[in-house]
Amino acid sequence: MLTNHNEKGMYSFNIDRFYQNYLKGPKLFKNREALEPSFIPDELPHRNLEIEKIAGITACALKGDVPPNFLCYGMTGTGKTATVRYISQKLAQHCSNKPPWWVYINCTVVSTPYRILAHIYNTIVGKEKIPSTGLPKDVILKKLLGLFDQHIKDSICFLVLDEIDILIEKKGGNEILYNLTRLNENLDQCRTSVIGISNKLKFMEFLDARVTSNLGEEEPIVFHPYDANQLYDILKLRAEVAFKEGVIDDGVIKLCAGLAAKEHGDARKALQLLRKAGEIAECNQTKKIMENHVEKAQKDIDKDHIVEYIFSMPLQAKLTLMAIFLLSKFTKEHIIITSGDIYEVHSELAQIIPNVKQLTHRRISDYINELALSGLITAVTKSMGHYGRTKIVKLDIEFNLIERVLSQVKKIKEYRLMDYKPIILQTDKVKIKNMVFKKLI
Repeated sequence: MLTNHNEKGMYSFNIDRFYQNYLKGPKLFKNREALEPSFIPDELPHRNLEIEKIAGITACALKGDVPPNFLCYGMTGTGKTATVRYISQKLAQHCSNKPPWWVYINCTVVSTPYRILAHIYNTIVGKEKIPSTGLPKDVILKKLLGLFDQHIKDSICFLVLDEIDILIEKKGGNEILYNLTRLNENLDQCRTSVIGISNKLKFMEFLDARVTSNLGEEEPIVFHPYDANQLYDILKLRAEVAFKEGVIDDGVIKLCAGLAAKEHGDARKALQLLRKAGEIAECNQTKKIMENHVEKAQKDIDKDHIVEYIFSMPLQAKLTLMAIFLLSKFTKEHIIITSGDIYEVHSELAQIIPNVKQLTHRRISDYINELALSGLITAVTKSMGHYGRTKIVKLDIEFNLIERVLSQVKKIKEYRLMDYKPIILQTDKVKIKNMVFKKLI
């Protein structure tokens, strides 16, 4: 029999007994996958307007014509990706002859121009024909163009770039977007349409003008956050598919919806909360999911969510958070951290890490807003008299937690930034017009 022991060698947990009891306990789930964000239900509540707009744009594909490129905006968990996938299924059902192809690219995972082209190629052929590194981009692009015409032929291929804004932070991001939106100029048979999905409404401001004109062929489709009642409707339908009859009451579903509504109407958070509560109930050998299971799930998810969110952020956002962390670490609690301080420290960090672009004050301000929106920091705009307006910033999560997460970020770890003391906090140095001098007195 296997047991786990603590540092003193005392018995703490019997894994065999736990598994045996778990198997004997009640089974609450009927289809656990129904609570996953990737699950596409038969209907998408409260997204009729968005579905109608996308259906109108893509309908011409049913007759073999090429839909224009377009963008979907909205905060995390507002149903953007689910709606696009839903539309793809419906198009396939109504297109018996030459159904469109769909290639999904998650730009948080596949984020370099090379890997994007390789991912599209490998997805179409169904196996890894292009290696993850090694070939010139122009060679892959030429191979991809040939594949479109030879394999897809005269059908339409939709290229869905999820989290498209991530590309703007990467070297060559504008170039790959330009190439993808102009593929049709170099194709003989196949035609492509690019669908961008982003949770940042202002990301178009940082695009090359050529890319903006190609991507902005249609008015962007904006997905607004769900309210508590809408989230309840979504969870109610999913719960009917996911759980066995009678294991969950409306009150529990309403609690999950209400908690998620406070998190900017995030349907993903609501689904995660409901699934986690069900898993806790099963582990506790209870026959029904109760409100206390939801409360316990909420505490567990909050920690997991912070870790996952930070790791998924682009490097520039991580460095902005790192700047705030360092200012908090090396100053006393009563010292005020301003957006100007954060800009200065971020500039220092960008100089330490090779190939990291120095950002403008405005871009740093955008990242501060995003970090505040995510709940990682608090940012309050205050007037400083004739010095103008600035943001007063402070960390809004457990210091030890953020320290633990940031210390695992590859670039931060590689360049030993966790113990870096910003120049503006070093008493023996002064910075003047980007030049650092040692104080003589």
